[in-house]
Amino acid sequence: MSLQTDSTIDEGAAFELRVLDPQQVKIFRVAGVVRLTLENNRSWTRAQPMRAFPLSNPDQYIGFLDVQNKDIGIITNPALLDAESRKIMEEELEKRYFVPLIRKVLSVKEEFGTVTWKVETDRGQRDIMVRNIRDNLQELSASRIIVTDVDGNRYEFPDISRIDGRSQGIILRNL
Repeated sequence: MSLQTDSTIDEGAAFELRVLDPQQVKIFRVAGVVRLTLENNRSWTRAQPMRAFPLSNPDQYIGFLDVQNKDIGIITNPALLDAESRKIMEEELEKRYFVPLIRKVLSVKEEFGTVTWKVETDRGQRDIMVRNIRDNLQELSASRIIVTDVDGNRYEFPDISRIDGRSQGIILRNL
């Protein structure tokens, strides 16, 4: 099976994928709402971009959902979008995948079954509260870790080997 640009692939109605031609896609805003139009084809009054592989391949394979969270299609190479469409898509993805990078661990405190990490991030100081640290960690590599707090916010240790020794000691004692 091969994927063809701007086509629909149907494998017995169990799976359907529409690959969108980035040169025929226009993404724009009307009154703050993101819209998507396929040249000479169809428009969606609300379109929400999402990364198919947000951690391993964030800059390719961008899917779009409509207002009912149904698939519109996927763009395999969003770099081929026109400049304005690409800018709007990137702004929306930045909002959706906002993940502060942890630069330093200031303290860790356990109380009443929760663990609160006080950290310094690239977006300022934050308190990260988790119920069980081991269940709220996702190891992406030997040194890269994502922590998800009780509210579903994600924070990233991009490389724990590069943070200061005191912070490393706190992390290792609590992981």
